[in-house]
Amino acid sequence: MIVVTALLCGFAGCGEGEPERRHTEPQRLTAVERAAAASGYDAIRSYCRRLGLHLTGRGAAPGPGAQGRAVEGARAIAALARRKPEAPYAPDQTISQLAADTAEDLEGTNCSARLVVELERGL
Repeated sequence: MIVVTALLCGFAGCGEGEPERRHTEPQRLTAVERAAAASGYDAIRSYCRRLGLHLTGRGAAPGPGAQGRAVEGARAIAALARRKPEAPYAPDQTISQLAADTAEDLEGTNCSARLVVELERGL
């Protein structure tokens, strides 16, 4: 009996070797999640563009509503990046990469350090 068990374990590995592979569905964004990410990204870009124009004397300052939409957009992107980090957002970009790339683009700008902090919460 011991010989049979030893032979079977020798051939089958008895738990050694490759870990069990789980067959999971790839992460995907729903249409609503994709729209929320796109809307959030647009709100951030719009706010930063308006603020940049204001700081160079070429426009009015963005109002608190624009800043609030940008912050909520950053929070939405970060929340999606936490829940589904590998979900594709664009053909060559995951939602977590969108959060990281957007935070990196904003670092060192005059836009908003708060937006960077909110986006980095998703990383």
